[in-house]
Amino acid sequence: MTTYLKLEVLRVLRNRRYRILALAVPIGFYLLFGKLMNTGGDIRGTGVQSWFMVSMAAYSAMLAVVFMGGSRLAAERLGGWTRVLRVTPLPAWGYMVTKVMAALLLALPSILLVSATAAVAGPVRLGAGEWAQTVLLLWVGTLPFAAFGILLGYLFDADTAQPVAIVSILLLAMLGGLFIPTVAMPEVMRQIAHVLPSYHLADLGWRAVGGLAPHAADLLVLAAYAAAFAVLVMWRYRRDEARA
Repeated sequence: MTTYLKLEVLRVLRNRRYRILALAVPIGFYLLFGKLMNTGGDIRGTGVQSWFMVSMAAYSAMLAVVFMGGSRLAAERLGGWTRVLRVTPLPAWGYMVTKVMAALLLALPSILLVSATAAVAGPVRLGAGEWAQTVLLLWVGTLPFAAFGILLGYLFDADTAQPVAIVSILLLAMLGGLFIPTVAMPEVMRQIAHVLPSYHLADLGWRAVGGLAPHAADLLVLAAYAAAFAVLVMWRYRRDEARA
């Protein structure tokens, strides 16, 4: 399983679309809009650029893990790779676990690069403990999105999975308050944001840069989404197995 995990990660790292969408675009957004936001104010008790750094790191991580699961898995299904794996010693649970682990490993560079950009190019100054807590919480919090990406890979074909993944993450980011603070949203939009996993992922980071402990509600909501997506993934996997 370790060999397969290494193969999965290397395959995606070589993919130009991954490097552009999950690494270059969020960093570009931060460099462009982060400077425009340098007003000296604060959002949720922290500096505007610290808030935006967390937003872009969360957005980058979501793109990375969903891209890994959605488009890659759909392409593997089309090419017959999943059928080949069924006759290997790798168990079904091992295949799923490897996909999730690979997605999480690919999310980490996204978070680290956006954070490093904010530290070098922007006036984001945090203590070592706050940096570590922010990166760790954002990284662990991407777990439900890794399961969501795998689900998209089973629901859509190779031509459709990637655009659906990109649009889905963009909508989750917009509605989850990653581009516009929830305090600036109308009440209805604010209520929608508070039930989305994207908001709760970013809230882990927003609280960390503000020197606050993780909120239990954020962890519980993300765990619930992860469990729900995992159940749906297993349902689709068994359905594919029955058709094979």
